[in-house]
Amino acid sequence: MTTDHRDLVARLWNEIWIEGDLDRLPEIVHDPYVRHTREGTVSSTPAQYARHIESAVRTIRGTEVQMHDAVVDGDILFARLNLHGVNIDTGGSVKITWLTQYRIVDGRIAEAWTMHQPDLDW
Repeated sequence: MTTDHRDLVARLWNEIWIEGDLDRLPEIVHDPYVRHTREGTVSSTPAQYARHIESAVRTIRGTEVQMHDAVVDGDILFARLNLHGVNIDTGGSVKITWLTQYRIVDGRIAEAWTMHQPDLDW
């Protein structure tokens, strides 16, 4: 199960956020998908989440994600991630560090708690 959770989260980042294959989103996230961020809590369908992703990648395009320190406890995966990418507007490089917690239900990500910090290198 540990590997499955890590693989599922890696798919979210690589297939969806890096490759932009939004058609695979229903295979990866549960309906509803609940996200807890500094902007608040949002519950959305996979299609609504796809629109959020489309909006987010208008200015930053990820090129690589590294998953560090992933720990699984039952249906929860905790991880630290680094996203490397490009700012579309300036052409400059971008690095964002994420602290994440995902809850997995029926082989899909049902809930996420995330915090991110740009230009953090640890």
